[in-house]
Amino acid sequence: MIGPAGGSTNRRTFLSLLGAGAAVAAGGSTLTACSNDGASPGTGGRAESEDKLTALLPAFVGYEPVKPDLPGSNGASPGFTKYPAELKRALPDKPVTSGKEVSAMTPLWGPLPPGLGNNSYFDVNNERIGAPVRFNVVNGNEYGDKLGPMLAAGNVPELLCIPGWEISGLTRFSQAVDKLFEDLTPYLAGDKAAAYPMLANLPTRAWAYGVWNSQLKAVPYPGTGIPWALFYRKDLFGKLGAEPPKNIDDVLALGKELTDAKANRWAFGSIVDEIARAYGAPANWRKDSSGKLVHKIETPEFEEAVAFTRKLFQSGYVHPTVVGNAAADQKPLFEGGQILVYQDGPGSWSEALQRQLPVNPRFDMQPVMPFAHDGGEAIVWSGDPAGIFTFVKKGLGEQRVKELLGVLNYTAAPFGTEEYQLAAYGEEGKHYTKESSGAPKLTALGTKEVANTYIFLGGRPTAITQSQYPGYVEGMSAWENECCKRFDKNPFEGIRVEAPSKLAALNQPFDDKLQDIFRGRRPVAELKTAVQAWRSGGGDEGREFYAKVLSDNGR
Repeated sequence: MIGPAGGSTNRRTFLSLLGAGAAVAAGGSTLTACSNDGASPGTGGRAESEDKLTALLPAFVGYEPVKPDLPGSNGASPGFTKYPAELKRALPDKPVTSGKEVSAMTPLWGPLPPGLGNNSYFDVNNERIGAPVRFNVVNGNEYGDKLGPMLAAGNVPELLCIPGWEISGLTRFSQAVDKLFEDLTPYLAGDKAAAYPMLANLPTRAWAYGVWNSQLKAVPYPGTGIPWALFYRKDLFGKLGAEPPKNIDDVLALGKELTDAKANRWAFGSIVDEIARAYGAPANWRKDSSGKLVHKIETPEFEEAVAFTRKLFQSGYVHPTVVGNAAADQKPLFEGGQILVYQDGPGSWSEALQRQLPVNPRFDMQPVMPFAHDGGEAIVWSGDPAGIFTFVKKGLGEQRVKELLGVLNYTAAPFGTEEYQLAAYGEEGKHYTKESSGAPKLTALGTKEVANTYIFLGGRPTAITQSQYPGYVEGMSAWENECCKRFDKNPFEGIRVEAPSKLAALNQPFDDKLQDIFRGRRPVAELKTAVQAWRSGGGDEGREFYAKVLSDNGR
């Protein structure tokens, strides 16, 4: 489970908190609308049910090179507690026959690797691909800032990775999609996808999120729909005699127990989303007893969560760096022991183990099992089945598009294949060695050169594979299965929705006020004022839009 979920951005964190749209927070597909109301593309909001997209999507053809020993349930990823003795070669031929260099842009949350020409990890993958892939690797926390000007100028690479959480911040995105990116429907719809067997192996529901304006525009990065985990430092908890929380009172007690400014240790980083979830606020919208749509920020549960989060801030239990900068990179603080509890994407777990175990063998981070504020039945917010997308530049010609889809077919190869192993770890004996269990362990060269680059060019079926870290696969599998069986009911399940731009534009002003409330710069009472401003500024119009989406779909 490598990838984007490991990233930590203020925009993404806020969108999962506020959730301006049923799909925008985690995927944000723009689909030709039954609820467009005549608005111009990219401004009025769009929605369509998944079952109306069948003709656009690839026909699924399963490919399973190795069977999992921990099958997932309710949408959880399968787990592999050991590496296969032999890897299967999924693709016998090189996808790029022209040898022409491929340009690509991807995000990375971590140190930038050496570039093409100075990186043997790139060389070994590019040899299999048949051409050099020249990556423009951009700091994930700055990725959204780069995308806007690039799309406005129309100067895009041949392959462009766009995380779904960045899309709602990009104005008139569906217009840019039409203008800049290739329609992949003629290449992949139905049985045509069989020419790209690794792409045909991606889940159909994930492909539905790659549709914009009635065209298949992007290759999806499938996900479980679990947006984040609440992590804690189990090794340091053990030293301090602490236990992970099982209710909201435990959270407050941990703040007092763990925080010691003189020891340069604070209980918490950012856990805003987790607190709102624990109090039972919905991920986005829900219906009240009268059938009216109510947004998360209008609920009493959300108000309680804001008041509690403010208490954590005011009590001094949140790390001062986070207090001073909501967008601060908290990974180094958590991995360095200055923060003992924080939330991050599920993928950050294995990434942290990769960084820390070589220098701190006792490093042990674990996810907290979902809990309710009162210790009762917990709910878990669910996201979309795809949250990252790779687009192909428009106007390159049929032959080049086929070559580029071949590259994405290579990067979509699942666990158990030679292609997956090369993209994830490089070359055996050079970038990694095999442990006694068969699991790969990066060498010094691998630690320097291997980075999540190819892995972001489209996705592959989700899997928990990192058995080189003792207990990781079993722990992640147990946590995912627990989360997936607790997904909160989503009234828009199976409907792809893009929020009207007016509604999406309310996110930042509301978040600014919320951050002020947490930090004591505004009283808690101003939450009601902020919610009212949200409603009058476009929130009530958004409610009407979403109500019409449900009505149009018979709900």
